Amino acid sequence: MATHPQRRRGRSIWALGLVLALAGCTVTTRPDLPTAAPVTPTPATVSDPLPLAQLAAFSGVAALDTGSNCSGTLIDTGVPTGPAYVLTNGHCTGDVGRPAQATTIGAEWFGTAEFLAAKGNADDTLTVDVVGLEYSTMRHTDTAIVRLKSTLGELEDLGLRPVKIADAEPAGGTAVVNVGVPVQDLHPDDWVLRRGDCTLGSQHTLIEHLWMWLGVWSNDCPGIIQGSSGSSLFTVGADGAPDAIVAMINTTTWGATAANGGACTMNHPCEVTADGTKMVEKTSYAQSVAGIGKCFDASGRFSLGGGCPLPTSSVWAESGGGSFRGGDQPNAGGGHPSASLVGRKVGTVRTVLTELGDGTACQQQSTYSSAKSSALPKAGEDWEQLGVQIPVDLPEQEGRFLLCAVAGSDYAGAASVLFEVDRTPPIFAANAEVDDIGGGAVVVRPHLVPPEITTVRFAWGPQGSIDCTDTASFQDFFIVPLTLKAADLPATYCVYGLDAAGNAGQVTKIEIPKH
Repeated sequence: MATHPQRRRGRSIWALGLVLALAGCTVTTRPDLPTAAPVTPTPATVSDPLPLAQLAAFSGVAALDTGSNCSGTLIDTGVPTGPAYVLTNGHCTGDVGRPAQATTIGAEWFGTAEFLAAKGNADDTLTVDVVGLEYSTMRHTDTAIVRLKSTLGELEDLGLRPVKIADAEPAGGTAVVNVGVPVQDLHPDDWVLRRGDCTLGSQHTLIEHLWMWLGVWSNDCPGIIQGSSGSSLFTVGADGAPDAIVAMINTTTWGATAANGGACTMNHPCEVTADGTKMVEKTSYAQSVAGIGKCFDASGRFSLGGGCPLPTSSVWAESGGGSFRGGDQPNAGGGHPSASLVGRKVGTVRTVLTELGDGTACQQQSTYSSAKSSALPKAGEDWEQLGVQIPVDLPEQEGRFLLCAVAGSDYAGAASVLFEVDRTPPIFAANAEVDDIGGGAVVVRPHLVPPEITTVRFAWGPQGSIDCTDTASFQDFFIVPLTLKAADLPATYCVYGLDAAGNAGQVTKIEIPKH
């Protein structure tokens, strides 16, 4: 998963372009099926550092560390005596690890916001502690409001310039400026404010993995990489200073390619269209924030309700959704299509499966005319699993579907659990790397190319003794590679891959000689 703003520095990543290194081995595969990603994606190039002359104007932009390397912007609530808040993405504040439909409100939190981190200003940055998470979600919007330890006036007195949030959506084609602190593949000394001039495209419903976001702006902002998440798109005035925040970067297809499969999965966001979903390469996306300035009361404190447009959930899935083959068939991990539902309070939940459409079906009362009712338990703490298990019988035609779940009549707070029906075998042939570890022994490591090859099944035996077409004898691969001693060689190794949905690919036969 290269070049994506969502990934935290230091996390392991999946390598799509794995190189086969089978020195001295013979591999038999179907010749028209590739054994590695056929296209190397183009990474985004880093944008230029913000000139020191512009630092005062963009002094409200922070390098934010609240569980991930991200960016954020100090919000102008208009009340200097009120708390200081930073606007950023929900995935920057832990929502990647929370249920996809959950909303966190009023929680204690941790981390820092570092302001004035410009090139040439390393000795004069200002770091402020994060003390609260007023709001965070990845349900319909990838948005978080983080509370700092200081008041807004205290930070203004130190020279920081907060920025107002736009009241209304801008027009497509609006010129904007992106300022954030990208970090991917950069030395920590180069984790500085960087500026990109760009243009808004159009708004979309966007799908990535288990998440669906509404009102997301496509854009051509340069240098969108890890760390850019949460960085604002500003309209600017004649003086070059920001007027308002109109959106904030939350994902990109730079560094991804549809040719490698896995569209709409992690780091491969897709636009929802009238004809289904499609991934548009070399495009970044920014979550709409219009109207969020109305989420602060007369005292400058964050407040939901009234004119605040931020959504809240009354029911969500602890687990569920994902890619399957249709019906109730299991996926590659052996799981069956289902969702474990909980609510903000005890009650009744009504559920129905519907086509994805434009993504808004679960918020419409008419969707639930044939819904089934179940008792809804209250959500637990941390990782408690208390949900009511709802089995899902998926259609057998390929496509994307929503399990809609509503508590009572709160249609605005309903859950939209994403399912995909995928009946197409993996686009890559399974393969493995054979490494000589000395003493005539080797280690065999099968290649994984998620989601097209999520796991593999294999068998091996003395050369000439095993039938690779008899897959009933194959065993599951559980992370640990196969070690073959000198006495085991020469050997035949047979392997086939399973995609995330559980579709099986062709068997690859690898002859391993003595080493």
